[in-house]
Amino acid sequence: MKNRRNVVIMAAIVCAMSALLAIGPSRAKADELADLRANQELLQQRLDQLAQVGLSKPQEAPGTATLAGSFPRSFLIPGTDTSIRVGGEINLTGVYWFSGGNNAETGGGIQILGVPGASSAPLNIHGVAGFINPTKARANNVFDYSIYASRLRFETHTPTVYGEANTVFEFDFLGCSLGGFDCNNTVAGNDGLGARLRLAYGTLGPFAAGQMYSAATQDLAAFPETVDTGCCAGEFGTGRLPAVSYTQPLRDYGVGGNLIFALVDPEDSAATPQGQTLTNNTNLVTAAGTTAAINNNGTVLNGGSNQALSVNPLKTSWPDVQLGLRFEQQWGHLQFSSVVHDAALKDGAFLDRDYIGYGGGFSGDVKPAWFGWVKDDIGFSFFAGDGIGRYAGGGGSGNYFPYLATSYGAPLGSALANGTGNVCGYGHAAVVQTQACANNIRAATIPAWGGEVWYQHWWTPTIRSTAEFGLTHQDVQASIVGSLAENGGPTSSAGTSAINKEIVDAHLNLLWSPVSFIDTGIEYLWTHRQTIYNAKGDQNVAMAMFKVKF
Repeated sequence: MKNRRNVVIMAAIVCAMSALLAIGPSRAKADELADLRANQELLQQRLDQLAQVGLSKPQEAPGTATLAGSFPRSFLIPGTDTSIRVGGEINLTGVYWFSGGNNAETGGGIQILGVPGASSAPLNIHGVAGFINPTKARANNVFDYSIYASRLRFETHTPTVYGEANTVFEFDFLGCSLGGFDCNNTVAGNDGLGARLRLAYGTLGPFAAGQMYSAATQDLAAFPETVDTGCCAGEFGTGRLPAVSYTQPLRDYGVGGNLIFALVDPEDSAATPQGQTLTNNTNLVTAAGTTAAINNNGTVLNGGSNQALSVNPLKTSWPDVQLGLRFEQQWGHLQFSSVVHDAALKDGAFLDRDYIGYGGGFSGDVKPAWFGWVKDDIGFSFFAGDGIGRYAGGGGSGNYFPYLATSYGAPLGSALANGTGNVCGYGHAAVVQTQACANNIRAATIPAWGGEVWYQHWWTPTIRSTAEFGLTHQDVQASIVGSLAENGGPTSSAGTSAINKEIVDAHLNLLWSPVSFIDTGIEYLWTHRQTIYNAKGDQNVAMAMFKVKF
């Protein structure tokens, strides 16, 4: 605006000078009129330039090569209307397990904590006299450094007649542990971790498509600030997945908030007599006892060995349907979330069944502003459902919380706990399949519920602490997947014996931001797991983090 005012003043001065010179000779008058026209053209050009830049973009000094972009820390790509920002963070985290660690460095020292780590923590199993659990014995006093949480992010904003069009690309370095190439011994001299795609999506006005957090169920504003990137039980959601969504603002109705609808990439998972399995698990044992194919990102967590299934019976027929309703207020926010999932058992032979999973919950945060602590915050969430699988996993996957329990793949001759679960051993690699045996298969969706609460207190403008507690519980029917005696007895920590019934966690940290783009701090984490046969395992972990954002 200042530049426009200066130009207008200059134009007025030129006009006044031209009027004075008009009393001179006619030839001089003609010259001045030509100059006036030239100045007017320059004035119009400058006004056109100002209109193109827009009042929302700060004006740069003369000679500046590029102009500031339309959102913080972005710049305008020359010759376009697109603003771009390149950013990310370098994150080094040190972890010390007092108990419940894992001394195997597969994946380059990448050991995820929170729900993923707790789901496979060593169990305090007991058996015959003199029994020693070597996994538990190696779980104490384990140290690890990792930089896998470092990130690189690209973001663009472009105005259009349909609303703003945005794109986001974001990567971290967790790729090695997810399969696809050899990850062994990546920390032997050089930490050669592989890049992993976290986010890749585009938006146009209210529409969004790509790999992203689904705002219909994933309430990021209700998540606590923790050093632990795996984080917390009791949170409803699915993490980052391919999806399409539509967001309808509620401001037209006089309410702050949004209504969100999404169709999300599905995943099936099941608890079987052979352990837990996923839709894309091809790590099966054939009748001849050989592995059918490499594990394509379908690791059988807690499996202990390859699964003796004839085929993987899981199938995804429809996208998950999500609906969310979010209200924004000065004191915080409140969100309601829901999901419907189609879970299928279809082995291509005699088994063809569909099951519907459904559930929902609420989450939010409240800024109490008590005692003058205006930055303090309280967060909460609660959910419940039947057959919601990974939505009970704190943003994890069906590895931790499956959708279905089924007797498919029981050992030959096993009747399971109820006496009729799978007398033929249907689905086992060594059994001939028949329709009569398929009719004998039992399956059911798994009920689950959970909740979380946390409080963040700011000691100073740069120092804060967060205390968090979360719990997720699921009821896997042992009468369907088999009794403890049928699944390895009291000395087994593999297969069905390791499927979780409950995961609990607690975090307490102290974080400091000496400058706005640096975070550092320490955190204590306690997790507890209990399996469907009531074996227990715990983790006690100390963490320290140094993060520089750019």
